[in-house]
Amino acid sequence: MKALFREYGERDLPALAGLFARADSHDGVARALAPEAADDLPLFAFAPRYPLGLERGLTCDEVRSRLGSRLEKVERLVLVAAEGAAADACVTVYPAGTEASWMLDWVVDPDRRETVPVDRIVQAGVDRIHQLASKGRIGLGDDGSWLGTGGAPATCSVEARGLREDVEIEAGLGRAGFKGVRTFVVMACELGKAHKALRAQKGIPEGITLRNYRSEDAPAWIAAFNDSFSDHWGGFSYSDESWARHATSPRFRKEISVVAETEGTFAGICHCAPSLNPREKGLAHLHILGVKPEFRRRGLGTCLMLEALGRLRENGFERVELDMDSLNSRALPLYEQLGFSEQEAITIYRRQIAV
Repeated sequence: MKALFREYGERDLPALAGLFARADSHDGVARALAPEAADDLPLFAFAPRYPLGLERGLTCDEVRSRLGSRLEKVERLVLVAAEGAAADACVTVYPAGTEASWMLDWVVDPDRRETVPVDRIVQAGVDRIHQLASKGRIGLGDDGSWLGTGGAPATCSVEARGLREDVEIEAGLGRAGFKGVRTFVVMACELGKAHKALRAQKGIPEGITLRNYRSEDAPAWIAAFNDSFSDHWGGFSYSDESWARHATSPRFRKEISVVAETEGTFAGICHCAPSLNPREKGLAHLHILGVKPEFRRRGLGTCLMLEALGRLRENGFERVELDMDSLNSRALPLYEQLGFSEQEAITIYRRQIAV
């Protein structure tokens, strides 16, 4: 049976909720957003392997907070293979910060993988990206408007991702011209196991004070984040608007967000966020750990992390997860010393398409 993909419509919402529930119960790929949190937009379509940089435990309200005024543009970025009351697959594409960079993701019914193969799914997503990019509709501004309507880039970079052990996805993406470029490892720690490491916390570098985030810290926090990650792969940055949405969301808690301050300047930041998914009670995510370049190699990152883990314990959290870039091998011994162990690994694949 041929899977025919078409643009999502509001009538598809119940079918997509069912699709995500089946995928979630089978292997957990959709657990980042609860399918029962149905909404008038398929926000949970962006959850499976975090194409928006979303962590586990997000809710539709949190995705709405991050997307802001872009919501009205979301529907055209979601394709479905659906007939009647059932959906076999959902494909999501998304412009990733620049006018020539896109992300591609999907969820497929566990019982329909033979009839909806990876090759067909990937081709549907690439075709959709090509269609949007070739018209010059290649990005979303903070006000929700499409950017770049005057023309299209010569080529677009497309990223997809899959579990490192998923040979079917690796083979399908390979046939479509994608190559693996990086792997991110999800690590987790039971906070009770980190107790000894917390008691043996190293001294804070001289002249630096650790404290919790305050509302008036927003400008300094944004500057510290952008400086800390300016050389990071992916080049993500916060604007005043995007940080304001995040800092006022239910997922932001000042008491588990730490800053390292010296003479009125932020040297580093560490931000943890609770999971809002009721199935993940007691779980937090170490979402941001950054040290500005001029303050590195002093042990400050370790101090920030230990301080954050201690605050999580004090506030009743039992477990914490973080994502580690596999190229950052120097961090692995520290994480293992604190009791972190690998849960899963997600490989990033990339290809260029001509527009």
